[in-house]
Amino acid sequence: MSAHRVLLLLTLAFALALPAPAAAQKKGGTLRAAFGSDPPTLDPAQATDTTSSAVIRQIFDTLVELDAMLQPVPALAERWGVSTDQRVYTFTLRRGVRFHHGREMRAADVKSSFERAAKGKRPWVFEKIVGAREFLRGQVAEIRGIRPLNDWTVEITLERPFAPFLSLMAYDAAAIVPREEAARLGVEFATRPVGTGAFRFVSWRRDDQVVLEAFSGHFRGAPHLDRIVFRIIPAEITRFNEYKTGNLEWSEIPTGHCRAVQGDPILKPEWAIWPILGTHAVRFNVERPPFSDRRLRLAVAHAIEPRAIVGGLLEGCVVEGKGILPPAMPGFNPGVGGPRFDRVEARRLLAEAGFPGGRGLGPVTFHYNTSDLNQRIAELLQSQLKEIGITLELRRLDWAAHIKLVDEGRAPFFRQGWIADYPDPENFLAVLFHSRNVGAAGNTSRYRNPALDRLLDEADGMAPGPARFKRYQQAEQMVLTDAVWISLYHYTSRALIKPYVKGLERSPLSSAPEFLAPLRKVWLDK
Repeated sequence: MSAHRVLLLLTLAFALALPAPAAAQKKGGTLRAAFGSDPPTLDPAQATDTTSSAVIRQIFDTLVELDAMLQPVPALAERWGVSTDQRVYTFTLRRGVRFHHGREMRAADVKSSFERAAKGKRPWVFEKIVGAREFLRGQVAEIRGIRPLNDWTVEITLERPFAPFLSLMAYDAAAIVPREEAARLGVEFATRPVGTGAFRFVSWRRDDQVVLEAFSGHFRGAPHLDRIVFRIIPAEITRFNEYKTGNLEWSEIPTGHCRAVQGDPILKPEWAIWPILGTHAVRFNVERPPFSDRRLRLAVAHAIEPRAIVGGLLEGCVVEGKGILPPAMPGFNPGVGGPRFDRVEARRLLAEAGFPGGRGLGPVTFHYNTSDLNQRIAELLQSQLKEIGITLELRRLDWAAHIKLVDEGRAPFFRQGWIADYPDPENFLAVLFHSRNVGAAGNTSRYRNPALDRLLDEADGMAPGPARFKRYQQAEQMVLTDAVWISLYHYTSRALIKPYVKGLERSPLSSAPEFLAPLRKVWLDK
């Protein structure tokens, strides 16, 4: 799929995101969707995946949210101001916002939520705030750059300007939680969440379903839907069949069915595709042999042919991966490129690394999370690497077990995609490759490169514009040249949506397979 085609799809996506006239909206009904596996957590401080985010974004609110055009708009903060040096943000909170258990939200909840989340799985969301690094090292008891001025005003001071800071405030980790409930429940908050969102948590039966219901006390008013049921259905073909029989309002298009769906007279009107800010890739743990050797990483990269996945398994319904950043991302560089498919070069590098024809290397374990598509991709990679003499042993785990293994650095070669939390290249490149984020914070390749760190740090503090994007483009090429990450393809949302489902946003940050869109806007015309 060409970059021009992607931009066309992006334009169409924005058009599809326009809301229906208010007079046409109806109240009531249950939206039924499905995941391939349980979300690992419902605690915004601990979530690192889009399945968890799908539920979290309905239960919790943030100070700011991104609209369908990826622009920051008010949420729990009704307005904000920024100092002339771009370091001090002053948020004025809405009055009358209540948590699901009844208490009114205050500025102190913002401070406690951010300090709690800073100790969670995504500390990088807060580390640019004055005092955050000392807090994370345990040297101080609070983040001094987060200061409630009164019950309705919070001042946040950054160490230095950071262009996408408002987008950070729209991320899951910045969700506001009631401090007393988080303290009372402890680790159980992950399975009994309490927020201010348009939907409140009802129940979670493992490997079966998660149920949410409308929160009538939401500051925007009750949502249109009565309930949301997220069912757990591991097999994508089963989810597809459940959709066709009317038991789901939405289904992704199963692997290998994209062209057939587009040609089906019944399903074609319900088909939708749009680009999102995500990339499907494979990564190496560069701290551990054998992939601590760059030559071996390059050999694998040269042996993999993404086109076979894009044109074969996915029937051209996704974008072939050249770089790390997806084409819809601001700052995307169409000239970027990783190691090209070249089996001759792959064999040469394999021999240079001391494993001619794969001899002496032994089986290489490849870890991936449960899904039919991931299984088929793993089998295709296994076949491609066999051509140069590398034996790939496949290890399939459910998502929670897979991400735990990866976060802990116990997977030598593994599948990991990434969908941007906010529309800025920093969210891909700094999160995934800066040495400060080694491990669960995002850099699961455990890659440490001082030159890369300097480029990323420089870009982080620059004003928006082409010069800043150029730094990220240089950083992206550096990672690809070092063969730390191999992009297979860039995600699109490929979905079947019942025609009576209205108001579902389809922006690059709202991937229907994970329902990252705000479902408070959705209503059922039936």
